[in-house]
Amino acid sequence: MNSQKKKDKTLVLEPIGIDYWDRPVYKDQFGHLWKDVTLGSPHPQLCSALDDAFDGEPDMPIRKDFVIKPSQEKQIDKEKKFQYQMLDRLRNDCDYYLGYGDRNPGVLPSSDERKHIETMKDIWKSFSDTEKPEWLTWEQILDYEKAMCQKD
Repeated sequence: MNSQKKKDKTLVLEPIGIDYWDRPVYKDQFGHLWKDVTLGSPHPQLCSALDDAFDGEPDMPIRKDFVIKPSQEKQIDKEKKFQYQMLDRLRNDCDYYLGYGDRNPGVLPSSDERKHIETMKDIWKSFSDTEKPEWLTWEQILDYEKAMCQKD
């Protein structure tokens, strides 16, 4: 009976995302939100979320036993995450260059259209077939290349 009482008091936390400050956010079986103030370390330190708001500040430290259910989402390592973010940034730079940037190479990080496209290609090729981003295809990169690198 003692183990049943302990089981009833244990919070079961399910990962639901990452907040604006890169803190993992969990929801317990009662609908309350908890934040990992160690930003996803192997030994999380959890605090309640102020007003149970997803982007709310961490409040009081957790005082109950808890277990974290494994995430159903495919985990992306930090290096790949950075590569996805960089590729998306470069894609946004292309859109700006072709729009409000008025085709000014100075708005690109390398200030050179060809280098910019080559960097995008290198990053895109670095992903395995299962990791390739759905939001940017090889054909779209080639379209950017055509639009940006062909001089009138």
